[in-house]
Amino acid sequence: MSESDGAGAEPVFLLAPARSYSTVAVAMLSGHPDVYGFPETLVFTAATVGELIGERAEWARFPLRLSGLWRAVADLHEGGQDDDAVARARTWLADRAEWSTKRLMDHLIDLVRPRVSLEKSPDTSSDDAMLARCMTAYPRARFLHLVRHPVTNQRSLHDHWRPAGRFRSEQALVAEAAAFWYRSHQRIIEALAPLPPEQWMRVRAEDLLTEPRVWLPRILSWLRLDSEPRLVERMLLTEHWRFAGTGRSDDLLGGDPKFLRSPALRPVPAPGPVVFDPSWGLDDEICDRMTTLAHSLGY
Repeated sequence: MSESDGAGAEPVFLLAPARSYSTVAVAMLSGHPDVYGFPETLVFTAATVGELIGERAEWARFPLRLSGLWRAVADLHEGGQDDDAVARARTWLADRAEWSTKRLMDHLIDLVRPRVSLEKSPDTSSDDAMLARCMTAYPRARFLHLVRHPVTNQRSLHDHWRPAGRFRSEQALVAEAAAFWYRSHQRIIEALAPLPPEQWMRVRAEDLLTEPRVWLPRILSWLRLDSEPRLVERMLLTEHWRFAGTGRSDDLLGGDPKFLRSPALRPVPAPGPVVFDPSWGLDDEICDRMTTLAHSLGY
């Protein structure tokens, strides 16, 4: 590490709604030798480990939702993520059902030190209570707010959610995708507002993925980590992230499945104007609100 003044003592949480390139961002930052980037652990979705790993009706159709947590425990306990290590990680978690999820996260962070812990779970910013649980547990943490253009985010959410059949109509799906982007970012903005400016940073995902040699040094400077060019070049090899891929059994996730299965870094189109497709049928009020918010985020 470039500094000894507590660098790595506090974790970093990447806050972003789903479909914001957050898995790619974590994979990039994890290429730095002083950063350990977790897969999605979902720790702040529950108060205890028992609640976290218990059967939850809304997760029944997604049995691998917790595989990021299994992978993280296996990797930190055993240095690998083979099927046997993952099975032992699941048993270890079940044996600690009474632990608070903060105690679990503290345990994982302790195993990562002196590296910086970097965690991102889109669920954290999807609910007031979940985000409050994160920020109350780690009031001195640093927070990276990753944003994506509302139009492309909405299209991606639509494509991601549609196969699950959770919505009664196409119009309901479109409306929820728009509202989800808006509510998530509003929630993050309001939560970060009281913090000292040095405790959080906002980055457009499109900038990070298109100009990583510009933006990675800026993020590393904020984290007080070495940003020399050789390290930045190493961070572009996202396929080397310890959680890239889906495991030998091809059924472990912990992030965007599409990226995990093909984890090479790819540029994304530059964000265009904030213009919503009329065929989506969004009402004027939500379009106006999203446009105002998008402009405040730099779009």
